[in-house]
Amino acid sequence: MKVIRTIAAAAVFSALSALTVSAQQPAGQRPAAPAAAQTRPAAPAAAQTRPAAPSSGANVPDGKFAIIDTDAFGDQKTGIARLVSAFQTVDREFKPRRDEIQTIKTRYDGIVKQINDTKGVADQRSLAGLADQAETLKSEIERKQQDGQRALDKRVKELTDPIYQDINTALQSFARQRGITVVFDISKMGGVMMIVDGAVDITPAFVAEYNQRNPASTAAAPPAR
Repeated sequence: MKVIRTIAAAAVFSALSALTVSAQQPAGQRPAAPAAAQTRPAAPAAAQTRPAAPSSGANVPDGKFAIIDTDAFGDQKTGIARLVSAFQTVDREFKPRRDEIQTIKTRYDGIVKQINDTKGVADQRSLAGLADQAETLKSEIERKQQDGQRALDKRVKELTDPIYQDINTALQSFARQRGITVVFDISKMGGVMMIVDGAVDITPAFVAEYNQRNPASTAAAPPAR
């Protein structure tokens, strides 16, 4: 029965081959707009594609209300450069862990294949030995995945917390300078807001101005310990 359980467990590891870094902002770290609305869990932003951000002199709404999409800050092409750079740093630092997990998973997959290919002809003692090896690798993958995720979360927080705090301050200033008193974060609004005039979106203008004043090189941080 152990052999059967081990073979069935192969599918469990289909998503364990990598530790990944998402550009999603950690809970509680999203910039606080001058006024907020309802919230919902933020979607990962790393894969988003937005039109190229205009120069820092882009038009902004001439009124008291505006919208911003804070999920777009992590866009690898058009997001906030310091933030993207921080996530890329973490991704590089954790590549060895991802590679190690992938190597172990490859060994695990090989043993499972051997069990499947020989279960009709191999003796039960041999199959049981292979099953024990697979179980050991299974436990090792799970442990390394859990340890790696904890370390990754800690490192992301270490690098991005100061950036989020600075973004928050810059966004408050950006809005005040333009006479904007309420900014709605549409990434938190779900489907409850209908945007009639896209000109009220200050995301491209804010990102462009922030990047101009805060190039990615200012995001340098000490390596992970």
